Amino acid sequence: MAILPTRSVGLIISAGNRTVEPYFRQFGPKDLGFFVTRIRMGSGGERTLDEIANDAVLAGKLLTDAKVNLICLQGTGIIMERGPSGEADLISSICKATKTPTYTATHAVVEAFRAMAMQRIVLIHPLGDIPMQREKTYLEASGFSVIHAVGLGRQEQSAFIPPDTWLDVARNNDHVGADGFFLSGSNTTMFEAVEQIEKELGKPVVTSVQASLWAGVQRVLGVGNAYEVLPSGIGKLFLAG
Repeated sequence: MAILPTRSVGLIISAGNRTVEPYFRQFGPKDLGFFVTRIRMGSGGERTLDEIANDAVLAGKLLTDAKVNLICLQGTGIIMERGPSGEADLISSICKATKTPTYTATHAVVEAFRAMAMQRIVLIHPLGDIPMQREKTYLEASGFSVIHAVGLGRQEQSAFIPPDTWLDVARNNDHVGADGFFLSGSNTTMFEAVEQIEKELGKPVVTSVQASLWAGVQRVLGVGNAYEVLPSGIGKLFLAG
């Protein structure tokens, strides 16, 4: 039995992230490998966008040593803060430095919205008003309508918020005119709430980590070819192809 994967995605994640690796390995296809490197991203606002971008390029170069087929830059809020044009510049810089196709978590979210025909969005966020407004601005600049947004006002370490909390927040913030929910945040347990929210509220759910995994699988293997059976809890997004 082959243990080492023949195809792989390299992940650049925040130094303090506790959730991306476990969820990618739990829900990812068995034939796709994931190799990870970490950088300091938010750090409580102590780092500039240029410093983070420079580190992301260096991290991408490290991942090329592992011969990855694709690079994913995770970190939803930091990327959205740059805006769509700044994000495109950063992707271009990593691609140029690594000669490897690259995408971001936010790019994946936009693709997921389109795949799920989600135009009018309810945004649910672990942090407060300022980062939530940045994400709303990014999404609206990308052509979507955020008809309602709610943040929990938590600190950066949001990985300890239990999945049931996200389910309750979705229940309490459902809107008749919304096409679906965006649960934003890479360092959260939101992925575990997706299936139950979709079941109870009858609307699609996209999370930052789920969308990143979906986009990576789609690019390298194709979702239709990657799984014999979809893992329980992965969400309707993976049925979109």
